[in-house]
Amino acid sequence: MGIKIRRIPEDFKVFELNKFNILKRGKYKLYLLKKKNLETFDLVDYLSRTNQIPRGAFGIAGLKDKHAVTEQYLTLDDKYELKILSENNFSLILLGYLNNPIKIGDLRGNRFEIIIRGITGRELHGISTKCNDLSVPNYYDSQRFGSVHNKDFIIKYIIKKDYETAVKIYLTSFSKFEIKKIKQDKILILNNWGKPVKLKTRCLSHIVDTYQKTRDWLKAYQKIPANAREMFVFAYQSYLWNECIKLLLKKHFDKHSLYSVKYNVGSLLFFKQSINGLPKSFQTLSSNMQVESYEKEIIKTVLEKEKLDLKDFDINISGNFFKTYKREIIIAPANISISSPTNDEFLRNKYKIKVCFTLPKGSYATIIIKRLFNF
Repeated sequence: MGIKIRRIPEDFKVFELNKFNILKRGKYKLYLLKKKNLETFDLVDYLSRTNQIPRGAFGIAGLKDKHAVTEQYLTLDDKYELKILSENNFSLILLGYLNNPIKIGDLRGNRFEIIIRGITGRELHGISTKCNDLSVPNYYDSQRFGSVHNKDFIIKYIIKKDYETAVKIYLTSFSKFEIKKIKQDKILILNNWGKPVKLKTRCLSHIVDTYQKTRDWLKAYQKIPANAREMFVFAYQSYLWNECIKLLLKKHFDKHSLYSVKYNVGSLLFFKQSINGLPKSFQTLSSNMQVESYEKEIIKTVLEKEKLDLKDFDINISGNFFKTYKREIIIAPANISISSPTNDEFLRNKYKIKVCFTLPKGSYATIIIKRLFNF
């Protein structure tokens, strides 16, 4: 059966780490946002809609896991007032004021408290030893790929200028967790592809209506919410970065020193024992990147497999773009602690432990768990 995480939301806690010069008055209200089982963008959209406040008036440093209990910071332009500060699955606590809004990436890191369940007695052995060296490749994990259905990257069709297929995937793909009315609308769209249909979901209706008026799939694509389109870019760029790092590891490690672990868009390679000599960082891909010498062959090989060239990543006409930045190749958790095992109340004859650690911003706690348990 294997180990389990997120059996209940309280099993996975995330605390955003930040440092502010909090003022008594300022241009932006600063809130501590506590949420449970909620996606960050969905909550911001809800706050915007119910309070009739422009979405751009809110500031957050990043997305936090949906199936979790999380704390993060949020700013709001001081000229707006929130009517609702708490409901069953979220609360907002006013901490004070700032003179600048929080922007994506404005955080120091995250502290994690994770309950791992379903552990056998055999699996408990060696965990403490592994904690002495928990350095891992800084992969993007499955949470990054929520916009990907059947390993189909929407933005790859934008790169290839196949705008119709990109829009079709967005308008007709759904998961088992999809809201019922959205699922019904998507089935209706699929069964009447390219034709006018009456939909219950305003966002989907807006995209379909745009195509019917313009007969232009690019214009229809541009009506997909901006945050969703941004996630399409992040997902494919992250996948390509992961593929580059896997190839880099193959060049530096003997194949017997590596092992493979599945994730939702493929597999990841981990090393059994860390070594020195790897570059410090590897760049994310874009059309105007300055490729380092150690990156050149790796990027070429990965893109050949994708049947793409770097110049293809200029997609500005779509309203989206790829941005290059350096991402650390290897990370290690700080301030790690592991509890003594106790009986798992959900699984007979199995154990649970609590693992706590801190990671830099943009790094995934589940990658650390994969390294611990090879799951």
